[in-house]
Amino acid sequence: MTTKGMVFDCDVVVVGAGAAGLAATGLLRASDCNVLCVEAADRIGGRVHTDTAIFGVPFDMGAHWLHNEHINAFKAPGLALGLDLYPAPKGGVTHGLANDATLWDAVDDLYAAGMQAAQEDAEAAAKSGQPTDRSLADIRLDHGDWSFTARMMFALSLGRDLPDISVQDTSSWAGGDDWFCRQGFGHLVARLAEGLPVRLSTPVTDIQVQPDGVKVKTRAGEIRARAVIVTASVGVLAEDVIRFDPPLDTDRRRALDYITMGDYNHAALMFKPGTIPTDPDIWLTYQLHPNSAGIAQGGGFLCNIAGTGLTAFETSGSFSRDLQAAGPKAAIEHGLDTLAGIFGSGVKQGFLKGHATAWRNEPFTRGSYAGARPGGHGYRKVLARAHAERVHFAGEALNIGQQCTVSGAHLEGLRAAHEVMAALRSSAF
Repeated sequence: MTTKGMVFDCDVVVVGAGAAGLAATGLLRASDCNVLCVEAADRIGGRVHTDTAIFGVPFDMGAHWLHNEHINAFKAPGLALGLDLYPAPKGGVTHGLANDATLWDAVDDLYAAGMQAAQEDAEAAAKSGQPTDRSLADIRLDHGDWSFTARMMFALSLGRDLPDISVQDTSSWAGGDDWFCRQGFGHLVARLAEGLPVRLSTPVTDIQVQPDGVKVKTRAGEIRARAVIVTASVGVLAEDVIRFDPPLDTDRRRALDYITMGDYNHAALMFKPGTIPTDPDIWLTYQLHPNSAGIAQGGGFLCNIAGTGLTAFETSGSFSRDLQAAGPKAAIEHGLDTLAGIFGSGVKQGFLKGHATAWRNEPFTRGSYAGARPGGHGYRKVLARAHAERVHFAGEALNIGQQCTVSGAHLEGLRAAHEVMAALRSSAF
């Protein structure tokens, strides 16, 4: 295939075989577009990956929750595949509270206060003509001894410390119930990707825009195409792992300063049956206290996942980074010691094996998922703009409403694919 002198290997190259890249590749292929997806790692899925070798049962090393099930892009396809998808239990267990609703009432109040603050900021911006925003650390609430824990439970799933979370960004997040996939969320994504043209272990080093196409340089050689969709994480983009010619513009560079990778990790703990006295998939919280910097040294637990005996100690933000720096043993021991403090030392006798993730250390992601710093919410739209016409972008960092989710990444992949197909049909390039 040739256009204006360049010989093309394909119409579109998709960089990255995570949820966004797989969605883009699938839609382009279904539309009879000659597409090739290249992935730096030796597997597909990116930050959604189910391992069965470590514990002998499905273990989602990255994303596990199907958030906002009423709009989640994977619920219907997963059910159509015959996989076992089911609702997450309502509420949870809070150690040390006679009334379990106390903590979650505080969380709800914090969310309401954040929404109110976002509305006030929007009104102030409309009057002044200048954007306004604040951090979740600026939102106060008084629920006694559990106020701090409520704030940290709210921030936990965002992968960041409270001062680093934009109220505007948080208020744009779509709410809804969560579901699980018994076979693993990563397994679901992998099943949907079967048969797609993906080339693994092919890191991209350079993307050069030419007058009549793009050259995508990889460690395995060069690929020439009419357009490229880049789904690499903002962590990878910010650190110039991929070099762009022409270089990324100033606005996008500024966006990468505001939309940054957070930290969310699992220290997975396998126990003998019955060791942890909860029903399957119960979320367990306990009282958290701030250190001298105002950061909680703890997290929460997803207990007895799918009834397998696997319990995940979930941590985020700077505490999660500290555990990563200390090594996997530190995260496993911290989680195990905390459970022993809640249920008694007998849980250690039922402990079989542990494994800790460290997403900040993964070279092809460099973090868990992207969040907006205060003042950065609007930069998600900047990241979604095409670069030099032929370079398009997708990923969870670009979505507004389902940011930080696999479903959001999938939707962004579809958006980018539609943009490229429209350009191809119109002979824009």
